[in-house]
Amino acid sequence: MAREHSAGSLSGVNLAGTIGDALLMHARERAIHFFLFLFALDATCRRVAVLGTGLVVEPAHAFEVAATHQIDSGFRSTHIDHYDFDETDPKVVDKPSTSCRRTDAAHFCNLGLEARVFAQLAAAGGRDAHARDLLDMAKRLAGNTKQLPQRVNIGPDRVIDVLHGELAGVFLRAARPMTVPPRNQVMSRANLAAYLAAAIAAMTIYRAQQVVHGRHGLAACCDSYLIVYANHGETIWMSLTGYIAAEALARRDALNLDDYLNW
Repeated sequence: MAREHSAGSLSGVNLAGTIGDALLMHARERAIHFFLFLFALDATCRRVAVLGTGLVVEPAHAFEVAATHQIDSGFRSTHIDHYDFDETDPKVVDKPSTSCRRTDAAHFCNLGLEARVFAQLAAAGGRDAHARDLLDMAKRLAGNTKQLPQRVNIGPDRVIDVLHGELAGVFLRAARPMTVPPRNQVMSRANLAAYLAAAIAAMTIYRAQQVVHGRHGLAACCDSYLIVYANHGETIWMSLTGYIAAEALARRDALNLDDYLNW
């Protein structure tokens, strides 16, 4: 489907701080958004399947390896107080994250909703508050972004875009079909560990390539991602289990937590 753009919130805040610190937050949120998007998509498909409409959609067929929604847009400036991102300077990560001349609205998830299936789910679940809210949740997670220097968005952040596209299908297909219980839950410690290990491997390769080409600024950006993937797995797990458990508790008449979360 063509990308659907939405304006950023007028009351939203683009958090200040260094590029290095911004990327620590961004890498963590990327992992959280990825798994929550898979959860929302899985939960939507399962809810619609029991509504009596006859529509049964496997979640692995409901997403696109592309951002179909985008909240906010990039920033361009020629103002003297704004700086050009220097991909060769390792100290560029100490620059303010909000003052770069060219920024992009960088997706946390960078996955999308397959247009035909999205329309089917919306039509079949339109009168059910749970299905409608879960589909909207998937849409918002697909569209959420953070302002980052454009060179980062098309550099190290692109590595995670590609990884999300590869792993989403793997994790969703590994969960047994909705009609064959018991299911393997998408959100498990094993899947999170696999995600973190794959992210470390992919980012390490990319970082080495940048060093070879003298792009030490981009290599320094990679270090923030690698710090998160190597050290923040437990905090990511706690956040994800909290979010999913809270969603299931709020929808206890529609969602069985054990279908989605393997503690």
